[in-house]
Amino acid sequence: MIKEIKSIPLAAFLSRLGHEPAARKGTRLWYRSPLRQEQTPSFKVDTALNCWYDFGFGRGGNIIDLAAELYQSTDLRHLMRCIANSYPVPSVQTVASSYPQRHSAPSMERFEVVPFEHRALVAYLQERGIPAHIAKANCKEAHYSVNGKPYFAVAFENVNNGWELRNRYFKGCRGCKDISYLPWAKDGSSTECAVFEGFIDYLSALTLDIISGADAIILNSVVNVIKAVPYLKGYTAINCYLDNDNAGKTALAELTAIYGSTVIDRSTLYSEFNDLNDFLVNRSFTPNTISNEDHQSTNNTRIQVNQIDRSTQTQSFTL
Repeated sequence: MIKEIKSIPLAAFLSRLGHEPAARKGTRLWYRSPLRQEQTPSFKVDTALNCWYDFGFGRGGNIIDLAAELYQSTDLRHLMRCIANSYPVPSVQTVASSYPQRHSAPSMERFEVVPFEHRALVAYLQERGIPAHIAKANCKEAHYSVNGKPYFAVAFENVNNGWELRNRYFKGCRGCKDISYLPWAKDGSSTECAVFEGFIDYLSALTLDIISGADAIILNSVVNVIKAVPYLKGYTAINCYLDNDNAGKTALAELTAIYGSTVIDRSTLYSEFNDLNDFLVNRSFTPNTISNEDHQSTNNTRIQVNQIDRSTQTQSFTL
């Protein structure tokens, strides 16, 4: 269902809303922003990635991220209905129509970030293969309300003081959408940097112990590739753990075009899976040493992968 929504062409969705591109450059369409008044087009849609970015607004993402800005809501069910009403897709429309009509667009209120400790969030990340000690060392916990109802989510900070938010039912962002930059050591940068699309993949890499000693960049959206470029200068190796889909391959190609052979595609480690976290969750690991030929080409290391406890917990979120 979510996959079908995200596959809706952004250009077609915008056209249904009355927005047409003012210019076209290859796979990139330029619009006058649907989010604000402007004369010079600064709202870009990449038809290959099916992502958008508003240069005047400083935000971007997929169709759900756009709907969140258009309808000023963080309620996924409400956004699904809005999208389905604008661009009818049978399966999406059927699901969306089962939810009650909303007449107001809720927003986050009383937003607070605290240390990561809620059992439901710990259980959620454990189901994604992330041990509690890694989650607590790298994540925060966000509490907020929407229309007076309390919510909470895993929170991961970006370089612009924004927060990526995740729980079992919600994926979003509080504040400005941007990359996250994590130096391995506080007293100096590493010679290598690992690049991920999302922070769950970064946590997966820490769990697998495959990026020890390397700095890390989390894009938090493939549209943020250009924002990562200044941070990647000077590294002798840029190890990319991007998704095995068209968007991930396009992002890899963009980085390779800039940094050449310094960019190394590490997705071969999880070639049978969509991303690194899928690899972590779906494979049955043993304490045996797993050889990673890709990493041997640069540091001749071997990966120690420990057995991961995936015991399922039925505790639900208060949403």
